[in-house]
Amino acid sequence: MDKKQYEMAFSVPEFTKTLRGQFITEEDNFLCNDVSATQWTINTKDGLLDVSIDIEQAPPRVIAMLSLPVLNVGFSFRETSEEQQAKFLKRFFKYFHKGGG
Repeated sequence: MDKKQYEMAFSVPEFTKTLRGQFITEEDNFLCNDVSATQWTINTKDGLLDVSIDIEQAPPRVIAMLSLPVLNVGFSFRETSEEQQAKFLKRFFKYFHKGGG
């Protein structure tokens, strides 16, 4: 199993809405199953991708008067090639990108 960990500036509801929104619905090949309120499995119909996503709320990041939510996001890939992992993460971060430029 290959694991990757990232820190993202999302609240749990924001993350869930984005994951269950366009990220999944635009690509018919993805099958997303809720394991819990903070865990999902995503597979492809062709069986080339099998990933678990786990999120955990971390303390907010405070910069002067600004407070940003922080999630620790873990990806656990099972029997998924490096090429498929890279393709999935590229798409994931495209849809989860915040901000300008």
